[in-house]
Amino acid sequence: MTLFYFVVATFPLALYWLALAWLHGRSVPCAVSGRRDFIALCLALSGVFFIGPGQLLTTWGASAVWGKYVWALLAALEFLVALLIASNLRPRIVVYNADPEALRKTLTRTALELDDEACWSGAALNMPGLGVQFYLDSSGIGRVASLVQIGSVRSLDGWTRFSRALKVQLGEAEKSRRAFSCVFFAFLGLGTLALDALCFLQRHAELREAADFYLSI
Repeated sequence: MTLFYFVVATFPLALYWLALAWLHGRSVPCAVSGRRDFIALCLALSGVFFIGPGQLLTTWGASAVWGKYVWALLAALEFLVALLIASNLRPRIVVYNADPEALRKTLTRTALELDDEACWSGAALNMPGLGVQFYLDSSGIGRVASLVQIGSVRSLDGWTRFSRALKVQLGEAEKSRRAFSCVFFAFLGLGTLALDALCFLQRHAELREAADFYLSI
C-alpha cells in the first residue's frame, strides 16, 4: 500500500515539475494569472489530497450508495473548492523565467505606455490613471516573480489591460539564457516519473490490487 501511495502522490507532482521546467526553459519570459497558477498547484497536489484528506472525507454511507464514483464526486468537489479559493485571491500575475532587472524595465515600459503618471516607489509600481497598484515580489525559487495587487482592486478593467499589455511586451523581449532552475525541475520531474514507471513495471499487480482496495473503501 505504501508503494501505491507514493505513485499516486508523486505522479501529478512530476508533471507539475516538468511544466515548470518547460516554463523556465523558454527563450522569453512567460506570464500567467495568479488564479491559474494556484489551480495548477492544486492539481499538482491532487494526489496527496487523494491519499490523505480525500480518504478522511469519504464516508461509508457515500461509498455504499455511489461506489467507486464517490471518488469522482470528491475530485469534482476538490476542483470546485480550488476554483472558489482562486476566485477570492488577491489579483496577481506570476512571471516565469524573467531576469529581475529586465523585468523591472519591461514593467516600467508597459506601465508608461498605459499611464503617463506611472511611477515606482521602492518595489511598488503605481498607475493612478489606470487604477492599478502592485508590488514586485521576486523572492521565489528560480527566476520567478509575482506582481501582487496592493489593496482592493480599484479598476478590474485596468488590471486586465495591464496584464494583456505585459504579456505582449514579454513576448517581444530579448531572448535570455535558460535558467538553472530549468535543469533542476527537469531532473525532479523526469526522475520522479522514472521511479513511478519502474514501480509500475515491476509491481503492477500489487499496485492494481492496492488501487482496487483503496477505491472500495
